[in-house]
Amino acid sequence: MMEFCYVPPDRIAGNSAFVVDADERKHLARALRKKPGDAVRFVDGEGWVYDGVLVRMKPEIEIEILDRRRHREAESVEVTLAPSLLKGSRLDMVVEKATELGVAAIVPMRSARTVAGGGERGGQRLERWRRIAVSAMKQSLRARLPRIDPVMGLEDIMGTASSYDLALIAWEEERERNPVLVTDLNADAKRVLLMIGPEGGFGPEEIAMAREAGMQTVTLGRARLRSDTASIAGLALLMAALDSA
Repeated sequence: MMEFCYVPPDRIAGNSAFVVDADERKHLARALRKKPGDAVRFVDGEGWVYDGVLVRMKPEIEIEILDRRRHREAESVEVTLAPSLLKGSRLDMVVEKATELGVAAIVPMRSARTVAGGGERGGQRLERWRRIAVSAMKQSLRARLPRIDPVMGLEDIMGTASSYDLALIAWEEERERNPVLVTDLNADAKRVLLMIGPEGGFGPEEIAMAREAGMQTVTLGRARLRSDTASIAGLALLMAALDSA
């Protein structure tokens, strides 16, 4: 199967696409060893897959578009993951795996028990996460590049819960409802939010606030999971349930 490369929508005009990102140019020229006349397949991150032929390599890579089509995931349910900020680079893996699983958006969250170290600036962190997402999208042959928002507070994210058809919050004290059950009961949901807490979990007052906002608590099983594991496991359960709904 032909590998994907990535060209953002603003670099596509008519039947031509232009690759200006240095990493993407290097990937095409060195890793894939593409040259003028070679077939190229790329995605725009918005659900479209393009087939084309490489026209020139300099001063920028130009691709002539021969065909375009909607990827199957473009019509799937849009899931937003709100994972808690984590220490070190552990959220990097969450971004990577969430992209592979097909999430539509990622909103890093700060809650009462969040303990996130490091002095990296927000802009640098966002840029790193977005590059990780691009790489994961291409590697998993997906056409949807998740939107990654700046860090938001828990209350602000809960304030958006009403804009989703289904809003879920994972809670270790929930014993009955799991993502499979709630999606079965909400089979028509098109936009879903999944919120995952920090290592210390959510406090009782945060769960009460979530319920007041219309969110449903769900269990991810009996095991006590690390926050990054919970994000990936919870999202995998949810996506599988939505795919079979």
